[in-house]
Parts: sequence; C-alpha cells; structure tokens
Amino acid sequence: MDTPNRDHAIEALASRDYLEAGNYYMRSAYARLSGESERGRDLFTSEGGNWSGYALESVLLATVCSQITGNESRARGRAGQGILIASDLRDSVLSQLGLQAGCEEWVGLFRAVTQKSERASAAFERAETRYGSVESSEKVELTTEPLLQASERALRQISRPDDFQWDDMHGSAPSNALSRRIQFIRSRVPAFMKSRLNAGHLHAPRGSTEYGNEKFRCPDCGSHDINYVADTVLCLRCDTPTNRIDWAFVYHIWQSVHGFHAQQMSLGTVRMRDTTQNDDRNSMTFE
Repeated sequence: MDTPNRDHAIEALASRDYLEAGNYYMRSAYARLSGESERGRDLFTSEGGNWSGYALESVLLATVCSQITGNESRARGRAGQGILIASDLRDSVLSQLGLQAGCEEWVGLFRAVTQKSERASAAFERAETRYGSVESSEKVELTTEPLLQASERALRQISRPDDFQWDDMHGSAPSNALSRRIQFIRSRVPAFMKSRLNAGHLHAPRGSTEYGNEKFRCPDCGSHDINYVADTVLCLRCDTPTNRIDWAFVYHIWQSVHGFHAQQMSLGTVRMRDTTQNDDRNSMTFE
C-alpha cells in the first residue's frame, strides 16, 4: 500500500525536509501506478485509469518540493514524468472525452508549476476545448471523478494557507463549471507557486481540523488550531507537530513551583517574627 509513503511525505513537510518529502511523494506515485493501492485497481485500463489522478497528484507535489529545494533540473524531470503519464492515459487508456480533457488539465498543471507558461496555456486551451464538448448536465458530475478531484486536492494543498472552496474554483452555474475551473487554474496557479517559493514552504494538506482546541498548543507559534492528518497532529497554522497538553503534569509543575514559594514565604514570615522578637528583647532596658 502507498499510504505510508504519503504519510511519510507529509511528516517530512512538517519537518521542512523537502528533499525527503519529494522522494516519498514519488514512491507514493509509483506504488499507486503499480497497483499496490486503490484496492488493487489496474490504473492502465479504461475502468481503473480514472484513479491515476492520485498518482499524478503525488508527482505534482514532488515537483513542487523539488522547486522549493531549488533543484530545477529534478523538478523538470518529475514534471516530465507526470506529463508522460497523463499523455499516455489521454491517448491510450481513457476513452471518455471529459477524462481526456482532465489529462490535458494535468499536462497544463505540470507545465505551470515549472513556469512553462506558454506551454501551460496551450494545454489548458486544449483542456477547455474538450471540456466544452461535455454535456451541460454532466459537467458538475465530472468534477467528482478521481482524476479531477486529485488535481483539485493538489491545488488546495499548494494554495495553503489561502484555502479555496469548490465554488471558488467552479462557480455557481453548473453549465460553466468546467470552463470556470480552467480559468481559475490558469489565473491562480502562478500566484500559488510564487507564494510557495517565496515562503520556501509547502504546507501539509488539510485533514480534519479543529479551531481553538485548548487541549493542544503549538510549541512554535502557540496556536490552538490543529490539523489531524497522516496519523499525526500538526499545527494548522505552521505545520509544526503538536502534542496534547498534559494538564495533570502542568498542574503538578504549577503546584511544585507555587508550593515551594509558599513554603519559602512561610519560612520568611517565621524568621521575621523571630527577628522582631529578638529586636524587642535587645531594646529592653532594666533600671
């Protein structure tokens, strides 16, 4: 199963180890493509090929990790692998026109994250043309297919901390959902990548989140907002691993410190009384 590889990649992101994160994301992609996940589906058949989106997601995130480390050559190589896989799926595996358009979208994404803007635009135009041939009644449903959900999930991660919602990407008109999707990707991905490269950080994906959970406190930024992901708990704000606060231990420490001070204050009071009594005795005069 590839899940441990993805989990290890997320743990590496939390440690700011983008070299290791990228390697684990590639292992995750290879595991999925080899049929070691997705319930054993053969991803190079028309029935299973749709699920290849999650392998492409891992390759895209690995590409971004290489970009952050400054290894442009490796980023281009990984993007090239993603483009080859998406192109093979489009030409030889997937027969549904909407899914073929999704493959073109993936090609555009790999071009966009490696700053190949002209070639990215060409791929997005091809995707938009093919999406335009999808029946209006099927456009929203197509966005729920694994091939498209995976690219949306990858973009959400790359966009963090500026998360977006489904409506931001697809709009409110079902008949325009796919064209709006392509417009959103074309306009927003360059800004997302610029932010990631300027920050030198790719956030972990959002899992289950909680805000203001007083049982947890980020040791780095102090936030009580947490992200349950990859079988761990991360700070929702900065991705630092965050442990549950042991309030019994905190109380024990508080009691020890304050009990010690109270004892010192009590001893000090006794000493002051003794001193006062001694002073009174020394000041007595006898006739």
